[in-house]
Amino acid sequence: MGVLDRLEEEYLAVSGHRRTIRELLELVVGSVLFVLVSSGLTYYLLGRATAIGVAVLLGIVFGVTIVSQAYWAIAGRDDYDT
Repeated sequence: MGVLDRLEEEYLAVSGHRRTIRELLELVVGSVLFVLVSSGLTYYLLGRATAIGVAVLLGIVFGVTIVSQAYWAIAGRDDYDT
């Protein structure tokens, strides 16, 4: 079994089960903390405009992730059963 096969198998194992409310809450809290810390560090190093851009970009990425995980928590992941 190659490295890519192992990565695919692990991805399917992780994404194949329904998310719990606790896991979704952990994802939201972790995302918010990550955006705040990264924006603060960017503000300190590169200035306000860049920090706002970083916050918006990360907010979009994490927002899509959270919405998709919430959807899969409700709908399930039967399409990933192997």
